[in-house]
Amino acid sequence: MPFLVVLILGIVQGLTEFLPVSSSGHLVVAQHYLPGFSGPPLPFDVLLHLGTLVSLVVYFHRDIWRIIRSFFEYSSPEAGGFRRLGLLIIIGSIPTAAIGIGLEDVFERMFVSPRMVPVMFLITAAVLLGAEVYMRRRDGERSGEEEIPAEDASIDHRTAKSVGVVQALFIGFIQGCAIVPGISRSGSTIAAGILTGVQREESARFSFLLSIPAVFGAFLLHLDDLAGADMSYIIGAGAAAVVGLLAIRLTIGAVVTKKLWIFSVYLIVVAILVSAANYFL
Repeated sequence: MPFLVVLILGIVQGLTEFLPVSSSGHLVVAQHYLPGFSGPPLPFDVLLHLGTLVSLVVYFHRDIWRIIRSFFEYSSPEAGGFRRLGLLIIIGSIPTAAIGIGLEDVFERMFVSPRMVPVMFLITAAVLLGAEVYMRRRDGERSGEEEIPAEDASIDHRTAKSVGVVQALFIGFIQGCAIVPGISRSGSTIAAGILTGVQREESARFSFLLSIPAVFGAFLLHLDDLAGADMSYIIGAGAAAVVGLLAIRLTIGAVVTKKLWIFSVYLIVVAILVSAANYFL
């Protein structure tokens, strides 16, 4: 692929993977309506996901290290909190893996046609708006509670106390369903956390931490497909990693500052445009 195409695809992947707008939905639309666009080759797609995995690991490296270290420490109350958080991530990953593996063929068929993508975009927009309305009301009732600083890139171990086993399973289930084109993984899981009582920034951070096993697992499953990868693909993966860091921060910032409605408006506009394209083209 030409260098410019590799770079653009890497940037788009890094943005749409973490912003609550559905990378799969945008890919389906692009494959059908952009002249000459057939989607990235499988080896490049695998490397793009590796790039987004790198951005997750870099952004949350302190949390990941604390979670790993907590399984070897039993004297610190803080270690206990991170150990519980690690267990909750494992628990939440179970329904994600079950849905992804068990219904893989069903979901793959959904990538064939863009007809349902506008509907899924609108569902994502509605979920984001619903979560924002709910958290605004909830935060108004709890205005005296302490907030975690938005600038702190490390999750507080209090997240483990605010997320329960049932919540982790539910968020993991939603993450598994979010493979449907047009349903945003980050948007739906963040909203699921907020709507089940998790504090807004903690919900965003738990959502991203929960995505790490899913992205890593998908990468391992397609590791053999890297055979024949072009060295230029590394540029796209690097672009996805760098832009992904920015997208993670933007998404968490939008949750903290209660600006998820911006993505809802964007999705509604895109849904209208895609619907028009489906009708006239």
